[in-house]
Amino acid sequence: MGHEINIHFIRDLEKQIEAGTGDPIQLKRTRNSLLNISTRAPPEILGAIFCWNAIPDGGFLDFDGLQKGSYNFLLVCHHWFEVASHTPELWSFWGNTLKQWSRRYRCSETAPADLVLRRYYFTRSYNPFDGPLRDAVRDRAARGTVRSVHLQNQSRTLLTSILSSLTPDGEDIRSSSIESISLQYADVSNLFARCRFPKLRYLHLSRGIEISSWDYLGLHTTALTTLDLTIEVFSLGPTTHQLLAILAANRHLQDLTLSGFAIPRDNRDGSASHVQLRHLKRLTLHGAFHPVFQLLHRLIHPDKVDIELVVSDCTIEDTLGTLGPYMQDYLRCDGRLRDGLGIFVRPLTSSVSVQACTISGAKVPTQKVTFATFTAILREGLSSPAMDKLCIDLIACTPREQVLYLGGHLSTAVLRETAPAMPKIQELCLIGAFLSDGFLRPDPAGSLTGAKLLPSLRHLHMEDTVLDDDDWSPLLSYLSHQTSSDQAISLTLCGEPSHICRNAEIGIEGLVDEFTLDLSLNKASPFYYCSVCGEKGDMTGGQ
Repeated sequence: MGHEINIHFIRDLEKQIEAGTGDPIQLKRTRNSLLNISTRAPPEILGAIFCWNAIPDGGFLDFDGLQKGSYNFLLVCHHWFEVASHTPELWSFWGNTLKQWSRRYRCSETAPADLVLRRYYFTRSYNPFDGPLRDAVRDRAARGTVRSVHLQNQSRTLLTSILSSLTPDGEDIRSSSIESISLQYADVSNLFARCRFPKLRYLHLSRGIEISSWDYLGLHTTALTTLDLTIEVFSLGPTTHQLLAILAANRHLQDLTLSGFAIPRDNRDGSASHVQLRHLKRLTLHGAFHPVFQLLHRLIHPDKVDIELVVSDCTIEDTLGTLGPYMQDYLRCDGRLRDGLGIFVRPLTSSVSVQACTISGAKVPTQKVTFATFTAILREGLSSPAMDKLCIDLIACTPREQVLYLGGHLSTAVLRETAPAMPKIQELCLIGAFLSDGFLRPDPAGSLTGAKLLPSLRHLHMEDTVLDDDDWSPLLSYLSHQTSSDQAISLTLCGEPSHICRNAEIGIEGLVDEFTLDLSLNKASPFYYCSVCGEKGDMTGGQ
C-alpha cells in the first residue's frame, strides 16, 4: 500500500470517527494500524515524542502538572505502551501533592525524580510521608536520581522529614545529583552541610529559611547559573565574605537575585575582594542603600546585564550622588542602547523609579524591552515641587540625547525642563497628565517660545488624563501647534476621564493621522457637561 493510499484511508477514517458512524473502537484501531509512526519510528525517537508531549517545558519553576490527556498515547497500541513504559523521563514528575507522589513513584524506579509540593495543595488531613514513599525518596537520593526539589509549603515538620530523607544517614558528605532547588520555611542546614551539589544549577531560598552556616553554599556548590536569595528580616543572612565566597565558587552565574538580609548590612568584611562574574545576564538587588552599593562595587560583570536596583533608606544626596552616576555609567556603557533608549519615570511622594528600555527602529516605536530599573525609596516623603526637582535631576543623569521614548507620571514642570534636552523623542506616554493652558508647550517666558517642545514626536499616548473644567481645548491647541508644519502624529486616549464631547473628538480627528479612543465608563457619575461647547451627555448611552 503506497504512502498516498495510506493518507487517503487515514483521512477517510478520521471523518468517520468524527461523524460517529460505525464502531469507533474498530475505526480507531484500523486508523492506528495505518500510522507509519507505529512501526517505523525507532523506540528512542518515539519516546522523545512522548516526552515532548507530556513533560512541562518552561524552566525549573514550571511545575504545573501534566496536561489533561497527556498519557493518551499509552492506549493507542501495545507497542506504544511498551515504548512509554521504557522511557524513564516520562515518569520523572511525581506531581504537586503527596497524593500524586504516592501514586506515581512506583511507575519507574530508574526515572529521575522531580519532587514538587505547592503550598496551596497541602492538606493536614493527608500527610503520608512515611513508609514506602519515604523509602522511595531515600532510595532515589542514595542512587543519585533526584533531579529537582521544589518544596513551597509552610509545614516545617513535613519539609524537615522530606529533606532529612535526602541527606545521608552517616557523617560522610555525599555527592548529590540534584539540579534544581527551591525551598522556603525549612531548615536547610543538614542538606547543604552533608551534600555536595556538583550539578546544582538553580537555587532559590526564601521565606523563613534557616541555615547553620552559609559557608556550606560556597564549599558545596560550583555550577549555579541562577541564584535567588530572598531572605526575610527574621532570618540570618550571610556576611559579605560568605556571600562573595558563594559567588566566587559559582563563576558561571547568569541570573543573580539578592533581597533583604541576603545583602549584608555590616562593614566587618571591608577587606573582602572583588568577584568577577563573566557570564552574568541579570542582576537584581533589593535592600538598604549603603549595603547594596557596597556589594555592587565588589561585583565585576559584563556591560550588557539586565539590572534591577531597588534601594531603600535613601536621601536625595544618596540618589543624586551615587545612584544617578551609577545609572549614567550603566546606560552609556550598554551597547544595546545604540538602537534607541526609552525612559519611563514613576515618581511618588516617597520614591522615584526610572526604567530604561530598548526601542525598535520603527517610525512609531511600539516594541519596548525593559532591561534596567533603578528605584530609590526615600527616608521621608517629598512635596510635589521637591519631587519634580528630583525627577528633573535624575533624568539629567541619563543619556538624554539618545532617548526616543519618554513616559511616566510626568508633570508639566518636568516636561518643560527635560524635553529640550531630548530632541529625538518619537513617542511620549503621559499617565495622569493635567490638561491646562500651555500643555506640552515651552515656557512662554523662556527662550523656546513659539518653538516645538518635542520636534520629533510621532505618537502621543495619554492615559487617565486630568481635565481642567472638562476642557479638551489645551490638547486641541497643542495638536494644532505640533502639526502646523505638516508633521504626522498619532494619538491614543485611554482610561479616565470617561468622556469626550463630539466636537472635541471631531477636532482631534482632523489634526492627527491616527486616533485611538478607549475611555473608561465612570459608572459613579454617568452624566457630563462640556463647558466649552455646552454639550450634555449620558455615558450610559442617552443624550
